[in-house]
Amino acid sequence: MRLNPYCMCCQINKQEQRIRPFADEEKKLAYMKKVLLRFAQAEDTDCAPSISVEFKKHFSQFWGAPIEDYTEIKKEFNSLMMNLEEDLRTAIRASEDPLKEALLYARIGNYIDFAAMADVDKDQMLSMIREENKDPIDAQEYERFLGDLQNASSLVYLTDNCGEIVLDKLAIEIIQERFPDLSITVLVRGQDVVNDATMDDAQMVGLTDIVLVKGNGSDVGGTWLPGINEESTALLKQADVILAKGQGNFETLHGCGWNIYYLFLCKCEWFMHMFHANKFQGMFVNERRAITPN
Repeated sequence: MRLNPYCMCCQINKQEQRIRPFADEEKKLAYMKKVLLRFAQAEDTDCAPSISVEFKKHFSQFWGAPIEDYTEIKKEFNSLMMNLEEDLRTAIRASEDPLKEALLYARIGNYIDFAAMADVDKDQMLSMIREENKDPIDAQEYERFLGDLQNASSLVYLTDNCGEIVLDKLAIEIIQERFPDLSITVLVRGQDVVNDATMDDAQMVGLTDIVLVKGNGSDVGGTWLPGINEESTALLKQADVILAKGQGNFETLHGCGWNIYYLFLCKCEWFMHMFHANKFQGMFVNERRAITPN
């Protein structure tokens, strides 16, 4: 998804809010000039997640502040979801359509996103898991998804956040059982970026025990093609089907034209505008059929 005025202004406002507590107005002005200059020099390959990573590094260097460490938060949310894992597995397998149910849970897990939201509330997360699993998966897209998997030889599953990756694991288990001849590869972030899932998280939650998991080599919150490694690029190009979790994967991949099914919650005003959705409304859309503003 190319940069747009709304996302540019959102990024600029976030940078201004970060420096607001500082006293040196001249230094703050110099910082914001650099922020604005970066957008003035934006290229077609730039997107909001890739520029966001640049700003994090720039902020750290300019102000001598460490980049936020989400290690403990990631462990906390992984553990939270792992404690629910067996009960959720039981509920999924008891449902009328276990795969659809697993996708619903995996989509709800997309709430655990410290990049998109200032506050991720554990109680709200648990409430959504236990009581608010209500937004249906689009029936037509789901049938197309099943048909594509039936005819596919390979699936690449793109994860998003910590904690959420436990629910991805449950969905992958069901996909493996329903389509036993399907070759599945999971891509996680190659480096730390906010609370996104990396290989450490995949190992912690046992995902690496059931499926092939690879790091994409990138520290961008999504799957930004100019930044991922050659192996990941090759896997994506060759995949018959791609299942991509989270807004970041949509932001970095939309427009590529591949057979991608995006599964996420709308967590910001731009996504709510694009999909005419309410906040936290669940989406299941295909790259080739998603209609978004120019």
